[in-house]
Amino acid sequence: MASLGERIRKLRKERGLTLQALAGEELSKGMLSLIENNKANPSMESLAYIAEQLGVDKNELLEDFSTGEIRKLLQEVEELYKVDVMSKDLIKEYESIVLKIQPYKEKLPFRYESARLHEIYSRCSYHAKIDGWQSSLKKAEEIYEGLHMINQSAEIHIFRAMTSFTEHRYDEALKMIQESRKIFEERAGILDPLKKLDFDYYESILYSAIGDGINASRIMQNAIDYSKEQQIFYQIDSLYRLAGFQAVLDQDVERKNYYCEKLRLFANFLDDEEMEAFSDAIEVHYLNSVSYDFEKANEIIDHNLAKHEEITTFLFTLEKGKALYGMGRFEEALAWLKKHKIWEFLHHPYDLSLHYEKDAYMALVYEELGDHQSAVEHAKIAKENIEPMPDLPYKKFIMNVYDEITSK
Repeated sequence: MASLGERIRKLRKERGLTLQALAGEELSKGMLSLIENNKANPSMESLAYIAEQLGVDKNELLEDFSTGEIRKLLQEVEELYKVDVMSKDLIKEYESIVLKIQPYKEKLPFRYESARLHEIYSRCSYHAKIDGWQSSLKKAEEIYEGLHMINQSAEIHIFRAMTSFTEHRYDEALKMIQESRKIFEERAGILDPLKKLDFDYYESILYSAIGDGINASRIMQNAIDYSKEQQIFYQIDSLYRLAGFQAVLDQDVERKNYYCEKLRLFANFLDDEEMEAFSDAIEVHYLNSVSYDFEKANEIIDHNLAKHEEITTFLFTLEKGKALYGMGRFEEALAWLKKHKIWEFLHHPYDLSLHYEKDAYMALVYEELGDHQSAVEHAKIAKENIEPMPDLPYKKFIMNVYDEITSK
C-alpha cells in the first residue's frame, strides 16, 4: 500500500515532471522532496496545489489506492468473475477472487468501482463459505444508495433474499423479495424492465418453493406476457423452463407442450443445444412420471445422451433409470440409478423432491431383483429425504413406495 509521498512521486514521474517543475512557485524543491520521502506532511493548501499541478483531485492523493489502481483491480476481477451453474471449480475461482480483493476492501473509497468490488467480494465469499460477506454486501449497498444507483441496489436486495432461499428458508426469502420489490417500485415509480423481470422470476421461484403453484404460475405468465409486449428476451428461457415444469406438475398437457415448444424455438434461434436438452428433459419427465410412456422417454433420452455428454448426468441419468424400470429392464435400471448423483447445489424443493425419487426407484428395483433388505434401506432413505418437502406428487409417490416395500 503506497504512502502519500510515494503516490505523489509516482504520479510526478508518470507525468514526466522534475521535483522543481512540480514544486513550481508555491513550494521549494527541498520541501517537496521531504514530502515525497514521507519526512514532512503537506498542509491542505500545499496538498491542493500539488494535486492541481498533477491534474488530479486532492482526495485521490489522500486515498490509499488511486482511481487507476482500483479500476485496474476491478477490470481483473470482472474478467475472472462468472455467474454460472455452481460447481466446485467455480467455487475455487471465487476463492481466488476473494484473495485478490482482500488486501483492498477495508480502505476502498466511496465510488462505483469500490461498490462493485465489495459486491463481487460478498457474492464470492458467500458461495465459498468465507466469513465477512455480510459487511461487504452492506458496504456495496451503502455506496450504490449514495450514488443513487437503483438497479444495483435492487441486485443487492435480490441476492440477500436468495441467500435465505439457498438456506431453505423459503417463506423468509419470499417475504424479503416482496418487500424489496415494494421498496423499489415506490422509489422508482416504474421498475426498469429487466429488473421487473428479475423480481418476477425470483418471486415465481419462491412461490413454487412454498408449494403455491397457483401464484407461481400467475407471476410466470405475467412475466412472459410482459416480455412479449416489451420485446425483451431477458430471463425468457428460464421462465419457459419454470412454466413447462409447473405444467407437468399440474398435469396440463396443452400448457406443457406449449412451453416446451417455445423453449425449443428459442433454443434453435440461439443455436443453444443445452437449452434444447432442457426442453427434452421436461418432456421426458412427463413421459416417465405422468403418461408412463417409458419407451418414448427412453428414445428421447438416448438421443440426448448421444448429443449432450456434459449435461446428461444431471438431466437424464435418473430419468433413464426410471424409463428402464418402467420397461421391466431392472438390472439396467439399477446401473443407471447408481450413476445418478444428486447435485449438491440444488436448493429448490421441486428439484430436491424430484431427485429424491432416486432411492424410491432403487427400492422398487431391488424388490424386483429379490433383494428385500436393500429395497427397505433405500425406501427409508427416500422417505427421510422427502419428509421435509412440500406435498408434491414426488412425496406421495415416495411415501407409497415406502409403505409398499416396508409392509412386505
